[in-house]
Amino acid sequence: MTRPPAPSSSGHEAPAPAPLTNDPILRSTSRAVFALVLLFAFLLLWRGHNAPGGGFIAGLMTTCALVLHRIAYGFSALRLDPARLIPWGLALAFGTGLVPYLLGKPFLKSDYGYITTAVTGEFEWATALLFDLGVFLAVVGASLTIAYALTEVAPQETVEGDE
Repeated sequence: MTRPPAPSSSGHEAPAPAPLTNDPILRSTSRAVFALVLLFAFLLLWRGHNAPGGGFIAGLMTTCALVLHRIAYGFSALRLDPARLIPWGLALAFGTGLVPYLLGKPFLKSDYGYITTAVTGEFEWATALLFDLGVFLAVVGASLTIAYALTEVAPQETVEGDE
């Protein structure tokens, strides 16, 4: 599984980094683990406004899955710089609190209701989910930025024998 080179800011295509390992067992199992961890993270995000979980832990779980993907395949599963997620997440979380305040309610006042569909039946929606989504985006962006910065090796830091 190779990714096409991403265009750099100068317009030239930058080569994709090499995988940290060529272990076939890691690559084959990482696909299943990646999917399961993301599924669990989205379950935590979905249920977090009413039960334990939420945007923070779902963001950390998603970061774990994306770091595993980068270790196994050598490139990010995201097609964008993860730092770009931080302001979007903060804006969404702040906006979720600001809207009730502008309507004369307390800051971060959550509203909820029920929707019935033919596929899922009746389920509850809550504006707290939007807040959790903002936290999720901010946590994924910040933690991936930190993780990727820690795993990058500058050319002058390599020694002979490193691959």
